[in-house]
Amino acid sequence: MLFEELRIRDVLIRPAHILAPMAGITDTVFRRFIKRLGGCGLIMTEFVSSEGMLRRNLRSKRYLYYTEEERPISAQLFGGDAEHLAEAARLIEGLGFDLVDLNLGCPAKKVVKCGGSGLLRDLPLLEKILRKMRGAVRIPFTIKFRSGWSETEIVALQVARMAE
Repeated sequence: MLFEELRIRDVLIRPAHILAPMAGITDTVFRRFIKRLGGCGLIMTEFVSSEGMLRRNLRSKRYLYYTEEERPISAQLFGGDAEHLAEAARLIEGLGFDLVDLNLGCPAKKVVKCGGSGLLRDLPLLEKILRKMRGAVRIPFTIKFRSGWSETEIVALQVARMAE
């Protein structure tokens, strides 16, 4: 069954396809190219480090550049500090993004040590992060996550319940 549209709170996504954030690929030029093809209803930035945002890192600023043509647009964050992620989410909202997303899927070692799928191994910390981020913004807040840390550590149901 194909869905023509979906809604995340007040954000209409039409068509109901989302461009996955891809490190080194989903810059503003690529996102606009995909948007012009007409196949994606929601565009996402590359994931951005909450720590880099708070330090006003030039690379983070470049990842967060977007044009009105890209709307609706979501910024994806990663990190492991609840307060810093909440502050970064507030900055995302202040920049005018339609949604903010937390990356819980990246398996790269440099990301896992400070967030990404590594948070799937620390559910109490993840719950704290989700609560802080949700409380920090009014825009829709989503998460992208794996079924678990490994085949023997499946936590998708617990994570979905926390997110709910």
